[in-house]
Amino acid sequence: MIHEIFPHKFDNQFKIQEPKPDDFLICYNGSKTLLKKAGDNFVIPKFADFASDGSAGFSFAGVGELADEKADHEGVAHYLFNIDGKAYFLHHVEKDFAPPAGYEFVGNRTFRYLPDITQRLGGATAAHLAHWESLNKFCGRCGSATTLGDKERSIVCPECGNTIYPRISPVVIVAVRNGDKLLMAHNIDNPNPRLFLISGFVEIGESLEQAAHREVLEEAGIRIKNLRYFGSQPWPFSDALIAGFTAELDGDDTIRRQETELSEAKWVNREDIAPYETDVSISCCLIENFRTGFTPG
Repeated sequence: MIHEIFPHKFDNQFKIQEPKPDDFLICYNGSKTLLKKAGDNFVIPKFADFASDGSAGFSFAGVGELADEKADHEGVAHYLFNIDGKAYFLHHVEKDFAPPAGYEFVGNRTFRYLPDITQRLGGATAAHLAHWESLNKFCGRCGSATTLGDKERSIVCPECGNTIYPRISPVVIVAVRNGDKLLMAHNIDNPNPRLFLISGFVEIGESLEQAAHREVLEEAGIRIKNLRYFGSQPWPFSDALIAGFTAELDGDDTIRRQETELSEAKWVNREDIAPYETDVSISCCLIENFRTGFTPG
């Protein structure tokens, strides 16, 4: 899964520090991230890249002087975290910022496909934080402009003291078994045409287990039993923390698809499921867990 980068080490302790030439710089324009083209793929640029490209006609104001202990949301880069000692910094740019030659603004799901597993996690996590910061430039209580916290990872209103922490929304995903069949579905908002699993956000006032039962019933009209925890993963692409479960069909297997959420939902025989790559998502891990014949104890 995307967070499994052993033996590499992800250190997300809050710090304030100066950037070094070999540190990564995430430039975010409110919806997309600036990446450097590398053949048919991309890499996350470093401070040194911007400096060298600047000598070829690309000017990036403030590079080398971007860190600031009282950083606001615009005009400066600030430290986020490091992986194996290589720091990631975030810099917010204007929506109309034109990418230089060799660079491109791309959707954040692009991070799922970067060849370097540490850049997958680093880029996606940085984009998660960038999205959170971009949504909180002004205080929701008094409307004043906010600043970044200097003692912890937070956004603070200097007028009323309102403190905002990163948004992490709980999500459940469930692999429902019916003998040698697996309940698989396709969400109407998912650009990937492959079938995955039933999932959804946890509602106010319910537990993870209650959410799992509710989501399967709402989206597929199916009741489940023997719900078992499988594992969890951060999912930066929807500001989520996903809890994965396995379960068994309880009663009638007739699927009643929720058409506003799913474009398809059906029982799929184990032998008809093609292999899924498990290096990114817990959904793929759950499907592979079923496909390869594992039976919960």
